[in-house]
Amino acid sequence: MSKRIQVTLPDRLADDLEQWADYDGRAIANLAAFLLEQAVRNAKQDGTFPTEAKP
Repeated sequence: MSKRIQVTLPDRLADDLEQWADYDGRAIANLAAFLLEQAVRNAKQDGTFPTEAKP
């Protein structure tokens, strides 16, 4: 099952994501999900992903 989140982005970043998504022929939300997935995967691989919650 997928979860939904909502984020607020600076205008310039939102514009850049829109341009990138248009270039790739995909929705902004789809591109954002892909980029977030990559970021989490990379953090896990390089050891910067937290292994436990902060108290």
